[in-house]
Amino acid sequence: MIDSRIGRKLEFMSSLQDATKVAAALRGQKKYRDAIDLIEKALAAAPPEDFARLDANREGLRAAEEAGLHDVAKRFADAISLKETEGDPDED
Repeated sequence: MIDSRIGRKLEFMSSLQDATKVAAALRGQKKYRDAIDLIEKALAAAPPEDFARLDANREGLRAAEEAGLHDVAKRFADAISLKETEGDPDED
């Protein structure tokens, strides 16, 4: 579960990009669950058209893979796949 200091940090973040940077730092400290929780909360709060969603999902995928959380990793991978397909003009 995300601790209160990180939760407060999320309240003051200006963007999904900031959350992704903090999650990467948490992942570097091997705080995988905190990184995943932060990314999930930031994604839930971000507008659907936020261009940083793909990077955030990729960071979530990295954290989940490193933590060995295969179901969580699959969820992030599926979101990445959907986003990449939406942005591919050859898929029409």
